[in-house]
Amino acid sequence: IASSSMLARHVILIVCSVSVVRCYNSLPWEHINIAEHQRPCLQHKFNQTKKDKPKCWGYEAGCDELSRYEPRWPRDCETHELWRFWEQGDFGYVRNRLNELEQLQICKPRKNDVTKSSMNCTGRLQFCQARDIFLDLRHPRSTKWPRHPDDVLMADEVGGNCDVDKEALSRQYTQGLNGGLRAWYSELRHFTDVTDPQCDLFIDKPVVFMKLDQGNNMYHKFCGFFNLYISMHVNGSLDFNDDFMIINWDWSNVPYNNYFEASWSAFSKHQVGHIRDWFGKRVCFKSAVFSFLPRMLLGLFYNAMLGENCSGSGMMKSFSQFFLHRMNVTQKGPIPGKIRVTFLQRSTKPDYLGKVYRQIVNEKDLFKVLNNIPGFQVKVVEYHQDTMSFKDQISMSHNSDIMIGMHGAGLTHFLFLPPWAVAFELYNCQAKCYRDLARLRGVRHMTWSRDDKLTTHNARERERDPENRRYWNFSFDLEEFRRLVLEARDYVLQELGRVHTEL
Repeated sequence: IASSSMLARHVILIVCSVSVVRCYNSLPWEHINIAEHQRPCLQHKFNQTKKDKPKCWGYEAGCDELSRYEPRWPRDCETHELWRFWEQGDFGYVRNRLNELEQLQICKPRKNDVTKSSMNCTGRLQFCQARDIFLDLRHPRSTKWPRHPDDVLMADEVGGNCDVDKEALSRQYTQGLNGGLRAWYSELRHFTDVTDPQCDLFIDKPVVFMKLDQGNNMYHKFCGFFNLYISMHVNGSLDFNDDFMIINWDWSNVPYNNYFEASWSAFSKHQVGHIRDWFGKRVCFKSAVFSFLPRMLLGLFYNAMLGENCSGSGMMKSFSQFFLHRMNVTQKGPIPGKIRVTFLQRSTKPDYLGKVYRQIVNEKDLFKVLNNIPGFQVKVVEYHQDTMSFKDQISMSHNSDIMIGMHGAGLTHFLFLPPWAVAFELYNCQAKCYRDLARLRGVRHMTWSRDDKLTTHNARERERDPENRRYWNFSFDLEEFRRLVLEARDYVLQELGRVHTEL
């Protein structure tokens, strides 16, 4: 008996030590304290090391301003814009979705049912959380295109052992906003009450279904990653455990090109699966989430409706910290007496029409300007999966004080700049998407504003869309470029004097 007791104590100690390692390694230190307050898993002195550690994200009931993850309001806001921005681009967005989730119960569990099937959703079925549901995939409607057709699940092919609120389900229909990458209504509109579903396969591990945007474009790809992160918050996955399955809801038989495959490890320790892997079977799921989608109306990231003046989202900041931590990317600066400048080159590879756009005709002259400024440590790079791993790319971005590049998907790296950095979109082609990303991240955004100080080139390249500046090439006035770069340098030095560290 004594030996058994000693063995039990050893086992308990081993389990606890593993838990400590898992918690410390899986979350940034700013996030650990919140997870412990929400769902205690450790008892140690970590909670008492600093009184100002956050205890909640901001969307929880009773979460006061001083206890939340980012107590400071966004910068540059008028008083009347503060709450609006918090609800549009911060954790207020999560709070509103949680309110919808509580109110919209599509599948209500029966009192005497052992399985307790259920499904709650947000408005327009942009996100759903379900237990004990089934999919009948014996008659797949796989096509070459589109990847996410509207008619993949018919009557009796999706449902649960529950009371289905058909009226509430039908009210989620909004013409033109239900299919593709905008909502799950088309896939779940036939959700059915089935008393005893017969399944060929039972999935006990939690599953997250995702519809993915372009796999070769960082901006569109990270729409999905960021909305997966939001989904984890809304789902109550407060410890961000990585032991769940991600399933690509792609019904096309055309391979999906994924240039950012390594990024999935930030969320799950399992390889991404495909809905096609289960074709021909009836599948039962113990726990399933239909994730927020990349191109939702009034979503976040893509189609975001942000007030014009505010900058700094606690939710985007937490996503950046979370992703960098899970990818094991660290900050190596700032470097005393040096400003780390990264100039992101655009690829010269022609598109499918044989055209090359947004090229900087006098690019080498701009490099000379940068190299002649004292204290600048300049790196000119092209982020390409064939020559640099994605982890190395985001590491370089995270270790940049000034990042310069033309309008394009590569500027999604603004998400991973340190808080004192400047995101210099050399020319924005009259689009605001990367300005919004920089504002959400809370870094300074700059762009070219004087058309009299730039020259456009190659009129014949504009045949595709003559008025769209994304299909133009440019050269830039060197003195104006130098003035803007020096303005960026002054801002970085000012911020470094005020913000000592935010690693």
